Order: sequence, then structure tokens, then C-alpha cells
Amino acid sequence: MSLEIIQIIEDDPIQARILDAALRKTSFRTNVAHDGRTGLRDVQRLRPALVLLDVMLPEIDGHEICRLLRSDPQTRQIPIIMITALASEAHRVAGLEMGADDYIVKPFGEQEIIARVRALLRRTRPPVEEDSSLAMADLVLEQDRYDVVFRGQRVTLSGMEWRLLRRLVRSGGEAVPREELCSLLWGEDGLVHEHELDRLIQQLEEKLRDQAVCAGAILGTDRSAYQLSHIRP
Repeated sequence: MSLEIIQIIEDDPIQARILDAALRKTSFRTNVAHDGRTGLRDVQRLRPALVLLDVMLPEIDGHEICRLLRSDPQTRQIPIIMITALASEAHRVAGLEMGADDYIVKPFGEQEIIARVRALLRRTRPPVEEDSSLAMADLVLEQDRYDVVFRGQRVTLSGMEWRLLRRLVRSGGEAVPREELCSLLWGEDGLVHEHELDRLIQQLEEKLRDQAVCAGAILGTDRSAYQLSHIRP
């Protein structure tokens, strides 16, 4: 049996049972919470491999839980899939801006849940042979903390921001096609997330710019690719 624990935070008992049974059939261990406050405590206590998080919850809603997990150094690296009946683009964007890694709309199929959980775990689990840090000029990415350090100044990124910036650093200043970046962040679903990639790029640029880490760092090449350049104080 897998040692990875998937935390389910879902107030609907039927939906929670469906998720729990599907994951256990696939050899994951699970822990279930039916309200936001209990779920948050469980994540802080168990440090699961991934969180399946309903948006509309009693006590604390899913967006606030996501924000709290991302603001805590002990939990900010944990992948989060938000699950909700709210299907509009605005609701999806709100969840992703809070730091969710993926978004699933109800009703969902068991196989879709399992596929997305496995895909997200693959994307967020660093290969064992990788170095713990990666550098370009004076910009250093610290894998164990999801931090960027530029000339002694530290900026904390979300998991998706960190993976995006890592790929751009790895390119050595060469442009990376947007399709490749979408696939890196969202797997086979990459093409449906193109607008979210633009938003993530903007969000990352603003975070770096706000902290005076670098200026003009991420450049779009007629919207078909992105590259990292102009690293300067």
C-alpha cells in the first residue's frame, strides 16, 4: 500500500465516501474531514501528500483554507486540488489565485479524480537526482523551501510559481513554448489552462517585482513562448 496520505475535506458525506473509496481502491491512504476547521488541523498535523479540498465548507471555506495552507511554511508545498460545483471561470480563477494547483468541477468521475491526483503528484514530486537548488546569475531557487533568493533577499513562491520559474531558469535564457509550460503545470489538460498560464506569469512577475528581486524577468515572445532574462537588482 502507498505511504502517501490524501487528505479529503468535504462536507457532503456521500461525496466524501466516493472520494475515500476511490482513493483507497487505488492504494492511497486517506483521511477525511467534514468541515474546514477540522480539515485544516488535519493537514497541519498529518502533512499529507495532497489535499482534495471542497470550496463550500462549514467553519472555514475552501478558499480560506487554501490561503492559510499557502501562507504556512510547513504546508505551503502540499499540492491542492479544489473540488466544487461552482463551474464559472471566475470561481476557477479565484481558487487558482489562492494557490490551488488544480480545479475539478462536480459532478466528477472516479477515474478523473484518480488521474488528476496521480498527475499532480508526478508533477510536484521532485526527481531524486535533482539538485536541491538551481541558479541563474544571482538568482537561486531553493527546492526544499519553494523560495527564491536574489543577492540575499528571499521571496516565497507557491508550488506552481516555483515550478514555472525553475523551468525558465533551466532554459538558460532560451524561450520556452507556452504549450510546454502548460503541460508542465497541468499535464494533459494543459491546453485548457492557457489563460491561467498568462495569469500565473503576471502573478509571478508582480511578486518578484514587488520584492525588488529582479526587473523585466519574464518576457513573452508574441505570446507563444516565455523566457527569463534581464536578471538585475
